[in-house]
Amino acid sequence: MIQYFDNCATTQVDPEVLQILNKYHTETFFNPSARSTFSLKIANDISVAREKLLKLLGGNGELVFTSGGTESDNLGILGCIRKKSGNIVVTASEHSAVFNTVTSLANKGYEIRQTKVNSDGSIDIDDFVAHVDNDTLLACFMHVNNETGAINDIKRINTLVKNINPNTVTFCDGVQAVGKIPVNLNYLGVDLYTFSSHKFHCTKGAGALYIKKGVRVNPQVLGGGQEKGIRSGTEYVGAIVAMAKAVEIANSLLSDNGYIFNNYKNIIRNALADIPNFKENCVENCSPSIMSLAFADIKGEVLLHMLEQYDIVVGTGSACSSKNKQSRIAKAIGLTPNYSEGVIRISFSKFNTLDQVKNLAEKLAFCVKSLRKTMLGK
Repeated sequence: MIQYFDNCATTQVDPEVLQILNKYHTETFFNPSARSTFSLKIANDISVAREKLLKLLGGNGELVFTSGGTESDNLGILGCIRKKSGNIVVTASEHSAVFNTVTSLANKGYEIRQTKVNSDGSIDIDDFVAHVDNDTLLACFMHVNNETGAINDIKRINTLVKNINPNTVTFCDGVQAVGKIPVNLNYLGVDLYTFSSHKFHCTKGAGALYIKKGVRVNPQVLGGGQEKGIRSGTEYVGAIVAMAKAVEIANSLLSDNGYIFNNYKNIIRNALADIPNFKENCVENCSPSIMSLAFADIKGEVLLHMLEQYDIVVGTGSACSSKNKQSRIAKAIGLTPNYSEGVIRISFSKFNTLDQVKNLAEKLAFCVKSLRKTMLGK
């Protein structure tokens, strides 16, 4: 049986959530934009789910449903830019869906200002704020680093940016935060915030962009005018309704999961205690769900495939950047080349058990020692 520890990449669908998805695929499968009574009922289901999600996430604004985190990021970033000139501030550790979208705007004449991150992947707040000025159109900063798990002080960053330029739109990628740590959008204060349903035990193919009240986003996909004209296309009704349920379940488990996952990390740390030349990339103020390890003089991908022989699945970083030989984030946090290619990411979910974690810890230590012996004769 596969023991899955790559829950940053995607998650197993919760059985209760799957029931909702099945219902909307087989029974109430109507198009919410049609005019039959059945379709009108489905359209109302979307409205109910939207309000439920806003309440669960403490938002005061609009939720626009999309196909996932990448589309939400693109819609928010590209849709909020109106002036023909200015600068955009973005951290070097952003997910590729944010980073590549922002840097593409350089081709249209915008100045892109990249800011530093700390060795754990968290944002260097002083450096970030120093790049903001009266010409800053957009400031992008992620809530939880998807590779290291570092949690950023979003409220503080947002406040500092707005103090310098109240007109700067603040954008936050919350894909690895929702369902993993407490999220209250009113408290955070950001203008735009994104999340993706398959990261918290719902289906792939759905996500959302939160737009704070008073903030305007121009559509990037035109068509039938769904989602108040901001994102056209027939809504994935089952996923929208299921997403609300999935967040409700995830929020109810935040405290328990936080305790359990931190205990899992300690088990792995203890198993690796006698292994030299490895780093845990983020320890303090880190998401309980994510554990990022870097082993010197070992290829992370080789280690990943060795663990697969024991039916254990881990990650090496962002699944969306898996074709890149060396992680941009590894470089950003200052890992030297002998460490940067030896990164693995372990990410937990409620479906992981204590026995699975003990087995992972044992096999991980064994594989690292075996690789070191083979590659270095140590």
